[in-house]
Amino acid sequence: MNNTKKLQILHTSDVHGYVYPRSYSTMKKQDIGIAKLASLVKQYRNDNTLLIDSGDTIQGSPLTFFHSKEKQDDINPMALIFNAMKYDYISIGNHEFNYGLKYMNNYLNHLDAKIINCNLLNSQTNKPHKGITHDIFIHDNGPRIGVIGVTTHYIPNWEQPSHIENIEILDAFESLKKYVNIIKDNVDFIIVNYHGGFERDFSTWGLTNDDTGENQGSKMLEELPEIDLLLTGHQHRLLNGKKFNTHFSQPGFNAQTISKINIEFNYTDKWEYNVLSNEILNTKNAEPDQQIIDLVLTEENETQKYLDTPVGTMDYPLLINNQLEARLNKHPLVSLINHIQLEYTNADISSCSLGNEVSGFRRNITIRDVIGTYIFPNTLVVKQLTGHIIKQSLEKTSEFFAIKDDNIVISDEFNTPKLQLYAYDMYDGIEYTIKVSNPIGSRITSLIKDGVKLDLDNKYSVVMNNYRSSGGGDYFFIKECPIIKDTQTEVIELLITYIVKNKHIKIPHKNNIKVIK
Repeated sequence: MNNTKKLQILHTSDVHGYVYPRSYSTMKKQDIGIAKLASLVKQYRNDNTLLIDSGDTIQGSPLTFFHSKEKQDDINPMALIFNAMKYDYISIGNHEFNYGLKYMNNYLNHLDAKIINCNLLNSQTNKPHKGITHDIFIHDNGPRIGVIGVTTHYIPNWEQPSHIENIEILDAFESLKKYVNIIKDNVDFIIVNYHGGFERDFSTWGLTNDDTGENQGSKMLEELPEIDLLLTGHQHRLLNGKKFNTHFSQPGFNAQTISKINIEFNYTDKWEYNVLSNEILNTKNAEPDQQIIDLVLTEENETQKYLDTPVGTMDYPLLINNQLEARLNKHPLVSLINHIQLEYTNADISSCSLGNEVSGFRRNITIRDVIGTYIFPNTLVVKQLTGHIIKQSLEKTSEFFAIKDDNIVISDEFNTPKLQLYAYDMYDGIEYTIKVSNPIGSRITSLIKDGVKLDLDNKYSVVMNNYRSSGGGDYFFIKECPIIKDTQTEVIELLITYIVKNKHIKIPHKNNIKVIK
């Protein structure tokens, strides 16, 4: 028997539907997209390679948005690509649910890769949704390898109930612990493929935010020593290393990077392993794989044609060039979004946020501009909030800012470990002031509605996206508030419909938010 065996893991995550190496907003070349990563996979793959993805694959790019709207019954382009690249294992990400179960299941049903998932169960069969809990195989006539898949159980805090109907979502850590204990005595090496991240800072091991359970990777490292390799995602971070004797990786987002982990096994009286390398490779010098480019070329061309569909005009362009400035001084496009939300729902107050990277509108508005400005697959929900809850929400969102060198900046909490510019909500229907130098919890120094101080004991109808309505961003106090109306209508569709109807857009901008030192 050959007493030495080698295993290579190539690990991707949070591809978010990006295939081509260019920006959909500007059409300029970028080092992104699975076509480039596919070239790296071809370069490094050998007979001892496992190709594994940790989820968030079919939502996030205009290509997948277009597919969800116009081609939902066709094979998902990301399934075609993952099959062509011969992925071995995938886990399900939380964003897989965004366009509904039919859309997600169409993708999963066409995958050749094994779907591993130990905590997303079909509530009728009590079996994993569209997959298996784990897999065990003998690698190269040598060591026994166990692979377990698991997904953050925080999905109900973000997702519409209809999108997770008949799916029981169990605690990720507890489910993983169960299956680690089941297989640990029967394998020589355990790989965990987790769509989730780390709740602690690696340098201090202090909590990076409230320990909500959204990310449990640190707990897995610390309390499940039987795990040999923890593959993670969700947070869009670049991470690789070893902690508590467990190796880990997280390979960024939008297919910009890939983790490459090489392991050597040696046998004496049992199989022992040594991780030879654990590195993250970028795509800067990689050429896109032509096979992948050609595979979805027709749908990409249809997407581009769709994006260039004209929908309306403006007197002058309203582009967003500085993401902090767009929040410090509420960008006019925020006023437009809130105006449309208020008009559609007849609510008293509206809130919205801007994504991490948003483009704004050119003078001649196309669907490309709308999707580049409102990037979320959100629907609208109207909830009944008291004045107290509205003020609590404003105090929460004001935590976004901090003072540094006598300037207002984005608080570190929203920059690291994950960029969260979308966490800052801006409201219309009220006027308020945020004094950033005040202590957290007492930053709202004025709060006015219709010219008078907001009545904290009164009840108001507030329209917001379904993410915030369900408590996303740790707004648990909003989750508990009564629903007045659940529109089930996507904000992007509302924006496009409004612009098409009005043709020439004049934004009803209001300077109703003051952010001061």
